[in-house]
Amino acid sequence: MRDAMTSETLHLFHVDDDEDDRFFLGRAVRASALPIVVTNAASGDEALQRLRGSQTLPDMLLLDIRMPGMSGFEFLEAFKRTVQESVPVVMYSNSNQDVDIERARELGARAYCVKPSGLDQLVEFVKRLYHSWRRKELPCEWPKETSV
Repeated sequence: MRDAMTSETLHLFHVDDDEDDRFFLGRAVRASALPIVVTNAASGDEALQRLRGSQTLPDMLLLDIRMPGMSGFEFLEAFKRTVQESVPVVMYSNSNQDVDIERARELGARAYCVKPSGLDQLVEFVKRLYHSWRRKELPCEWPKETSV
């Protein structure tokens, strides 16, 4: 596994079934001009298979929740259990529902980021993601405190 302290490049694994979301994240990464390498998977099943067979793991996972087949939550459970517990997983969703936020916390997600709208906001998100990774900080605040 790469040592994040010696590398300037963020190796990001983006799991999202929405082709447009994958495309625009890649576009935002290019527009940010930061050293970020993005690997994409269109489903939780695909991502899990690829990560299980990989010699090197990403520095961070950016994970959508609602996907056909294996949901982001199901992927997160399996990933933490069978692949690598220490890789930070950032939930990346359009949902701002308490139940989703709480579930992400329970499963050990490092952060929960609501997808930005518009390319400019997405570029800013990518920059924040990169710099937070370098500083070992959260890329975004949890959307709101959930009531138990």
